[in-house]
Amino acid sequence: MKRVAVIFEGNIYRRLGVFNAVINRIKHIQAIQPPYEIDVFMIQGYDRGINRLLHHKPKVTDRPQSIVANGITINIKWFAHSLLDSVAHKVLGKRAPIYMRWLGKLARELAHYDLISAHDRIAGTAAAIAHEQSGTPFYITWHGASIYTDPIHDKVYKRATIELLHKPLCNFFVSKGLETEARKLTSGFNASVLYNGASKEFARQDESSRQSLRAIHNISEGTKVVAFVGRFDHIKNAQMLPDIFYAIAQKYQGKIEFWGIGDGPMQKAVHQKIKDMGLSCRMFGKVMPKEMPALYNCIDVVVLPSKVEAISLVAIEAIQSGANVVASHVVGTSEAVGAENTVPFDSKFIENMSNRVAKMLSQKIDQQLPKELSWENTARIENDIYCKTLNLR
Repeated sequence: MKRVAVIFEGNIYRRLGVFNAVINRIKHIQAIQPPYEIDVFMIQGYDRGINRLLHHKPKVTDRPQSIVANGITINIKWFAHSLLDSVAHKVLGKRAPIYMRWLGKLARELAHYDLISAHDRIAGTAAAIAHEQSGTPFYITWHGASIYTDPIHDKVYKRATIELLHKPLCNFFVSKGLETEARKLTSGFNASVLYNGASKEFARQDESSRQSLRAIHNISEGTKVVAFVGRFDHIKNAQMLPDIFYAIAQKYQGKIEFWGIGDGPMQKAVHQKIKDMGLSCRMFGKVMPKEMPALYNCIDVVVLPSKVEAISLVAIEAIQSGANVVASHVVGTSEAVGAENTVPFDSKFIENMSNRVAKMLSQKIDQQLPKELSWENTARIENDIYCKTLNLR
């Protein structure tokens, strides 16, 4: 039996974004019953000693060797960040020597597999080292920040990313827009697009069920719900939410309330400003993924003013649940929500975003996901590629 190793960097305490995307891909590939075995590895860093004190991080005492997420067993590879690596990276502009040696050790374990599927730069680096050691073929899937953020702000990451893009059999990108961003860094690498999807739990419920869900949250009859879903930080442009919400309230004449779903460093300040504007706003904080399908069925429009977004899983899940989505026009958002529902960053950003939301509140717009944006489609394509690489067909 051929063996495939899937490896990614994640956090068992924040199972969001890439974590959920990777697990969903694996789960849907396994549903096909592939003619190979899949083992899953996750790299998780933590701070200790002086480094922990300098970064004001809590002490990590519980470091499980494996966890189970959505039925998938994940083997955890823990790495302690060191002060030497920080100095080498931040001061000398070099790759972290201790981390690179540790990745080399991890690569020797991966080299025993017949194929490696890596996600983003760190895991991709380990896969590339394993390939150098034993010739193990590998692919890299790029999800976002490793392409459109890290290389822009960090020269060490930029050099590493450019070098890495030329090494796998193929680079998979979660949107065409993300592939375009990668080609701004370098050219001549192999690439293909493999979209994210939404699990079947995300579906529009019938009107009776929807009204029952809204009653649970005490949403009065005829009230529209506009929500932000995501992390309250600068990358998600959360500081613009009060002005966006206020503009929407001015333009929509009916009853309306606003929701914030997620946590982050800006949550309290954003909430206070929204309340100071006299708007009705509920903050839900961090919500477990299993609770989101019901919440989406209570929401009329989701607003996503992110500064960067490879392709928003929030948008995909919201639309599949029957909510409308308006997003900023960045990287891959239009591929999920439609170009007409994206707003460019210019002097009229708030005005144009609030105009589109107000129109959606006044008349229901049927927003459909492209058929390519499904886990079943992605799993089928990815499985075919792996089978061909492993000479199983």
